[in-house]
Amino acid sequence: MNSGLSSGNTGTFNTISRKEFLDDLPHKIRNTMRGVDLALVNEAITAIVDGNAKINGKKPSTRTERFIVISSYFKTAKTLLNTPFDSLPAIEHNYSVTINYKDKLHTYAFPLNPVEN
Repeated sequence: MNSGLSSGNTGTFNTISRKEFLDDLPHKIRNTMRGVDLALVNEAITAIVDGNAKINGKKPSTRTERFIVISSYFKTAKTLLNTPFDSLPAIEHNYSVTINYKDKLHTYAFPLNPVEN
């Protein structure tokens, strides 16, 4: 499946990924998203494009994989101002998300609990 990461297409990928992520959020969370949260969504998408946020060792290629990676990024980079992502929709497959955030590698195993290296 084409993830939209081909050169010259990152703007489209960013726009589509952000819209998909926001559309897939539970209604209650979507209504509480603020500017700082939206900026963090953009930061997570940039991390995906730059190769700093991966799932199963590669860039996410499906809508579900992108949702998992962006949600994991929120867990990694959250502050008191950010929307909490304490629960995700039921995840049926095993995934391993790695995020390089501020030169520290964070790993999340799904559907298991997060582990930080």
